[in-house]
Amino acid sequence: MMLYLLHGWGFNGGVFADLMAGLAPAQALDLPGHGGAPYADGDWDLAHLADRLAAHHPEPAAWLGWSLGGMVALTLAMRHPACVDRLVLVATPPRFTAAPDWPAGMPEETLTAFGDNLVKDPQGTLKRFLTLQAGISDKAVVRQLVGHLKAHGAADARALAAGLAVLRDTDLRGQLAPVRCPALIIQGAHDRLVPSEAARYLTAHLRGARCLPIGSGHAPFLSAPAAFTAAVRDFLA
Repeated sequence: MMLYLLHGWGFNGGVFADLMAGLAPAQALDLPGHGGAPYADGDWDLAHLADRLAAHHPEPAAWLGWSLGGMVALTLAMRHPACVDRLVLVATPPRFTAAPDWPAGMPEETLTAFGDNLVKDPQGTLKRFLTLQAGISDKAVVRQLVGHLKAHGAADARALAAGLAVLRDTDLRGQLAPVRCPALIIQGAHDRLVPSEAARYLTAHLRGARCLPIGSGHAPFLSAPAAFTAAVRDFLA
């Protein structure tokens, strides 16, 4: 079965390069304005994006989404369940920002400040974001993330802003009933961006879902690649 991989905010399909051989057949896709994919206004409406993915990849397949990419994969499974045979959600929140009934999220003012800083100091803001990804001072992961960005190029500034808006405004809770495929929820135990409550929520509200905690930060496929690859391969089998 084909596996498609969707990256997180600010990155591109190249971030999965080291995984591809162990998960073949697999293809890492670039979201609009990232890597080799062009950006156009309206591309970052999640429903529109899911519809485009379904149109280009209509056959049943497995989909792996990391962080923001996981929110895209969830939307695809909600809108086009026939396209999604298996679902792997890595560090994926149903809602990224905090709310009175969702204290686990990031305070909206923090995300807004992050967006403001992105305009003023793009490079410095991305570096701080990379450090957050690594969890407990994992400098090796930071070096890997920096290397992927240098190798494949920074995302379009408009796509970065649009992706932040998706993180700010999207709430997938209460919309998960159409997702009926088996799902594997992978959560870094030391994730500083997406807390464990997100994994627990998805595990409880996606029928047939199971959760796999990994001792890592926000990018478990880089911090623990062997365990990550084995878990995904076993799940897809």
